[in-house]
Amino acid sequence: MRIVTTREVARQTREMFELAEKEDVIVKRGQKYFQIIEKEKPNSKLVSDEWLDEFFKIPAEYRCNPFDVSPSGDLFFGDKRNLEHIDKAIKQAENGQTRRFSKEAQEELFRL
Repeated sequence: MRIVTTREVARQTREMFELAEKEDVIVKRGQKYFQIIEKEKPNSKLVSDEWLDEFFKIPAEYRCNPFDVSPSGDLFFGDKRNLEHIDKAIKQAENGQTRRFSKEAQEELFRL
């Protein structure tokens, strides 16, 4: 994610749009922020009906706003259980409680 000023957008418009194709570009104007979003069609929704259907399949007690964690709104981050799993893995890694997989185990796990 990159935060730019309105002056940068005005001076480097082409570069800002090209950058927005690769990463999130946020424009700061005063105390407000605006996001440049690439869309295939001008009338397309940012969140599709399919996305909503999948989001509501997550049990209500585990549901959270995935946009708080992921700019893309990836539904993996809409489930608190997944976030807890990530937090647990990070804490284990910080405490040196990680293990290395052999090449064979990696191939089996990731079906390489």
